[in-house]
Amino acid sequence: MNRVAKLVVVSSVLLVVSFSLLFLTVNKRLDIPYVSNGIHTALSYVNGLLSKPVRFFSEQRDVIAELIETYDENKELKASLRALDGRVADLDTVKKENDSLRETLGMTEQYAEKQFIAGLVSVRTPVSWNTQLTIDLGKKDGLTEEMLVVSNGGLVGTIEHIYEDVTDVKLLSNSDKVTKIPVKIATGTTDIYGILTGYDTDTNSFIVSQLNSADAIAVGSNVVTSDLAGTTPSNIQIGKVRTVRTSSSDLSRELYIEPTANFSNIYSVLVVGDRK
Repeated sequence: MNRVAKLVVVSSVLLVVSFSLLFLTVNKRLDIPYVSNGIHTALSYVNGLLSKPVRFFSEQRDVIAELIETYDENKELKASLRALDGRVADLDTVKKENDSLRETLGMTEQYAEKQFIAGLVSVRTPVSWNTQLTIDLGKKDGLTEEMLVVSNGGLVGTIEHIYEDVTDVKLLSNSDKVTKIPVKIATGTTDIYGILTGYDTDTNSFIVSQLNSADAIAVGSNVVTSDLAGTTPSNIQIGKVRTVRTSSSDLSRELYIEPTANFSNIYSVLVVGDRK
């Protein structure tokens, strides 16, 4: 028998003896001096080495589970916040609409001698925000082209197109295409008449020109519509004189009028006309 064969035989015998001792010591609880103590020490050392990675991966699994749970909770919270923001925005819009409607309906007492029809804004797009809006009133409601459109306490526009169920309103803040409206300025002793001819976007003011008198006009004088043309309802609130400007030749004056109405928040309207 050569040396390699002897080594194999000896190794096999040692393995058999080692496993036998391990079996007797662990399973049969056989106490062999020195051997049992060494085996238990080795097993404890091996068990300690193996338990560390197991414990590490177990802890990491718990951390990952917590992260996933936190991520899911954050998604639910973000969805809830978005829904809450939407409800808050809707409530804010409804509140503004109600405030505007109450103010508009309160104006009916001021125009008790006139024909008025209350309505709501149905369309106002960002593209035409300062030029046009659509209201939920039409021919079926008795609207005519001679009527004016009032909101937030003052004149905001004129009727442009009337359909069966809706009407397009041309806003007076449309600086490119302003409907000329006869106006009256109260100066205390007499009334001065002129024409609303434009809108200045730099100062957000109506422009009144073609005045029929050279009398002094004080800043703060009240401006309303006039019926001199015969087709416009009279005494509809427009605004207050903000500035009086005179041309270089001193031959004509222009009044810059601060609008009574707030053009930013038009939710409800009052269509006003003279009773026939």
